[in-house]
Amino acid sequence: MSWDTNLMEEQKVAASHFGSHARLLAGPGTGKTLVLTRRIMFLIQERQVDPSQILALTFTRAAAAELRQRVAKELGDESIPKISTLHSFALRQLLRNSRKLSALPQPLRIADDWEERHIIMEDIKRNVPFDDIDQTKERFSLLSADWESLIADKSYTPEPRFIGAWQDHRHIFGYTLRSELVYQLKRSLENIEDFSIEYPIQHLLVDEFQDLNKCDLAVIKAIASREIELFVAGDDDQSIYYFRKAHPEGIRNFPSEYEGTVDLPLKICKRCGPAILEIAEFVAELDTKRIKKEIKAEEGKSQGDVKILRFTNQEAEAENIAKLCKYFTQQKQVPAEQILILLRNDRNAAYSKELQKAFAAINIPLSVDEKSKSVFDDKLGRQVLAFFLPC
Repeated sequence: MSWDTNLMEEQKVAASHFGSHARLLAGPGTGKTLVLTRRIMFLIQERQVDPSQILALTFTRAAAAELRQRVAKELGDESIPKISTLHSFALRQLLRNSRKLSALPQPLRIADDWEERHIIMEDIKRNVPFDDIDQTKERFSLLSADWESLIADKSYTPEPRFIGAWQDHRHIFGYTLRSELVYQLKRSLENIEDFSIEYPIQHLLVDEFQDLNKCDLAVIKAIASREIELFVAGDDDQSIYYFRKAHPEGIRNFPSEYEGTVDLPLKICKRCGPAILEIAEFVAELDTKRIKKEIKAEEGKSQGDVKILRFTNQEAEAENIAKLCKYFTQQKQVPAEQILILLRNDRNAAYSKELQKAFAAINIPLSVDEKSKSVFDDKLGRQVLAFFLPC
C-alpha cells in the first residue's frame, strides 16, 4: 500500500511534511495514529530513510503496540523502525551506557512494582521509621514528582531522613526505581559527554506530546539537539496526566522552543457528531491557556446524543447504569457486547463490585476485565523470587 492511500488532504499534508520540526495538532477522532503510521511509511517509501534512522516514542505501552502493529501490517516486521515508550527507551540507553553511570548502582537493575511496594517500602518504613505504609508511599510519590517536575535538579522535597534511608537502601540492595529512569537519562544526556544513543536517529516522532512532563520534555530537547528532525503529535485539550506532572505547556510552546516549526492541524473528526463536539469544545474552552483550534464533524455524521447524569451516591449510580444497560439491550436491541463501561479507577474493586451487584439484581450479564495473574504476582511467589535477585 502507498503511504497516501485513502488519506484526506489535511492528513496527506501532515504525513508528508519534511525538512523542519513540526507540531501535529490532532483533536479527537481526526486520525492522529493514522497520520503517524503513514508518516513513517512516507519517510521510508518516498524519502528512502532507513528504518533504523526513525524512532517513534509513545506515552503508553498500548499506544506503542498499536503503532507498531499498524506499521508492521503495511511494511512488514523487518522494515519497521524502533517504536517504544519513553521509559523503555530510557532504560535501553542507560543499559547501553551503564559503565558510565557513576550515580546508579551497578549492575543496573530495575525494581518492579511488587518489589518496590513489598520490599523497598516496607524496609524504608521500618528504617526511618514511619507510622504506616501510607506515609512511606507519600514520600516516594513526592520523590517521583521531584524527578518529573525537575525539582530534583535543585533539591528534594521529602525530608532528608527519608532520602538518606532510601539512598543507603538502594546502595545495599543495588536497584534503580522505574520512576527515575527518564530523569536519569536526562541527567546522563546533559552531563556525560560521550553518552551514546543506540540508533543513528534522523527523525524522531513523539506521540501524545501534551502528556509529557518537564523531565520528558527535557529528554526530547536533548535528543533533538543532535541534529534530529522532530515531529510531535497531540492536543493540549486532551492532557489528562496531571497526577504525573503532565505539562501541556510543552505542546503549546513548541513553536517558540523549536525554531522553524511548522503547524499541521487536523480539523475533521470522524468519531463524533456535532453535538458531542459542541459540549467537548465548551469543556475545553474553560482552560484559558488552550490553543485555539478548529474541529468539525465529518460531513454526513449524525448529530450525536449527549446526556449528563448525576446521582446522589455510588450505589445509586451503579443501579441506574444497570437500568440504562437493560433499556439499551431489551428496548433498543443493542447487543450487550457493544456496551462499554469505563471506570476512572477501580482500586480494590471499589466501583466494579457495586456494578456487579446492581447488574446481578436485574439479571443483566456483566463482565469485569481483570488482569491475569501468575504465581509471581502473589506475595509468597514474589518473596521466593526476591531471594534470587542480585544484591
